[in-house]
Amino acid sequence: MSAKPQLDLFASQAKAKPAALQKESAALKEAKNAGPEIGDLFDTNFNADDIAEWELLFRDAPQYNYHFKRSQIASAFDRPLHKKLIASHAFERLREISFLGAIDYLFHPNGRPANIRHSRYDHTIGVALLSQQYCRLMGLSDADRDLLGAAALLHDIGHGPFSHTLEPEFARRFNRNHHQLTNQIITGEVELDLSVNHLLVKHGVDPDEVIALLSKKSTHPHASLLSGPVNIDTLEGISRTKTYVHPNYVHCHPRLLLEAAVKLDDESLKRLDKFWQLKEDIYRNFIFGPMCFATDHLCREFVINNAPDFATDDFLLTEKAFLQRHPAFKKFLFSLKNRIELDGVADVIDPEISAALMDPNATTVPKREFHINTDVDVQSFADLGKRYYEEKNSFLRRVGNLTDPAQQAAAASLFD
Repeated sequence: MSAKPQLDLFASQAKAKPAALQKESAALKEAKNAGPEIGDLFDTNFNADDIAEWELLFRDAPQYNYHFKRSQIASAFDRPLHKKLIASHAFERLREISFLGAIDYLFHPNGRPANIRHSRYDHTIGVALLSQQYCRLMGLSDADRDLLGAAALLHDIGHGPFSHTLEPEFARRFNRNHHQLTNQIITGEVELDLSVNHLLVKHGVDPDEVIALLSKKSTHPHASLLSGPVNIDTLEGISRTKTYVHPNYVHCHPRLLLEAAVKLDDESLKRLDKFWQLKEDIYRNFIFGPMCFATDHLCREFVINNAPDFATDDFLLTEKAFLQRHPAFKKFLFSLKNRIELDGVADVIDPEISAALMDPNATTVPKREFHINTDVDVQSFADLGKRYYEEKNSFLRRVGNLTDPAQQAAAASLFD
């Protein structure tokens, strides 16, 4: 009996039409009809010309489904180690860890209530699929496939409930963060799941080398796949986040971006330049934008002021278990959801929320700026770190600034 062919979840379902014959997408048609500016969920700078450029650069992009079914996953991963890691308790737990934290409870992808919300589980599957694609493109050995695939599957294994929303409070109280827990799961130092370390050792993968890859300390020849600026985590994560902030999602397909990072011809660099500009836009207008900032800030403030029983072991819980253990936080989160959806984050009635919004104290907010050095000669995947770079700093923001009428209007427009 012949072996069952491996399923490529990135593959196109139908043969792509030549660019000249391809019809314009709904997004592009709407862009042209809407005038010079496109109404965007978080007031990003995408206009008709911008969307037209995406359509040109990714004209043959197959559909990428951001939610993966169990049967698809079982067929897509052919390495025994990867299959067993996906079946582990620690990995299964990621199904109930939201990708965007509290924001996942407040907003719908593309503004459509029927859309499935994103989880760390699906994001990690997407990253692992990219690692497999890279290994195929580069003709790597089974040993490298096991190592790089394991690192991809384990890169987010230590995220706590609500991802980055509550992690700063865990770090402040208990010095606990997802990097620390990830390392402890990989080395078998935490009772959450001891099987991960056992599986790595059994299949000949050094746990310390996995940690080195994830902490950007590895000397492996393909370490930049996980640590460089154009890495598989950010390729998948930024593409996934883009589905939230544009009503007509323009596909920047993760697989095509990875292939561009390997091929590195002129067309490939144009795709990667466009992606890097997208990352700048996502961080400026969404991740560090006023809506996500306010949501995360209010949730942390509530935990600080109203959760004396908040414990270090809460970091090991799923979000469902966390909300059961902390019903006051659950009530707060869903009351916040209702107020944001009705009036925008600045126009809330709950006294506790109002007090937080009017807090005169400024809060330090991270700021990341992404730049392209077009003078760099890129010859390999590792060289991308010279072309694409970022600057990290911070700025002060008052939550009370969100009561500005312009901010209220922007918030209210989210659900028009």
